[in-house]
Amino acid sequence: MRQEIPLLLVETVLFPGSKLPLTIFDEKDKRLLEDCLIGDRIVGVILFRRRLPFDRNRFCDVGTIARVIHAEITQENQIAIVLRGEQRFRLIEVVQSEPYWVGRIEILPNRFSLISPQLTHLANRLSAMLYRYIELREIADKLALADMMLPTDLLTLGYRIGSLLDVPLQEKQELLETEDVNELLLRELEILNREIKRLQESAFWQQFVKRITLKRALSMERAVWN
Repeated sequence: MRQEIPLLLVETVLFPGSKLPLTIFDEKDKRLLEDCLIGDRIVGVILFRRRLPFDRNRFCDVGTIARVIHAEITQENQIAIVLRGEQRFRLIEVVQSEPYWVGRIEILPNRFSLISPQLTHLANRLSAMLYRYIELREIADKLALADMMLPTDLLTLGYRIGSLLDVPLQEKQELLETEDVNELLLRELEILNREIKRLQESAFWQQFVKRITLKRALSMERAVWN
């Protein structure tokens, strides 16, 4: 089913089930939010490729329908909002640019190519690796308890992992665009393996430099360069 919704162009990737705090200061986006709050509080969030020429190519093909769950006016006359992602969509065409962007979209389904005990094992492995990844990034204390409790639903788990990964936006966008859940989880397994290895190597060298610093009574800068 196709429909038209206002488009909020952002420089991040929002996954279904995740929350996104934003501060709106652009006048076009303010007008969008004002109409959105009067209406159904639904907006299409889509990654905006700022570096490209301003045409249709600057809009990614896949975004997330989001609901405004909180909004307030700041002292600087900006709008602080919190969005919650709900469903993925594909942008068919941009039908309006003023007073704000509006796109014609279609809702994207999610498919499992195969459900098996191996898939459940993969999900359990991913959950364990994600906790290790969070530990290495030292962000556990910044997450709410509810965010630390991983979902058992495989699709929701895949989106939660995607939202927590600190990887380039293009890579996150590719995860959002992945329609098959099995493929999504396997791709996230590859990324977690890569990022955990990178973080472990970084932690090792930080500890190595720290030991040299203490042993030689040097500053961290001189320990690195000597």
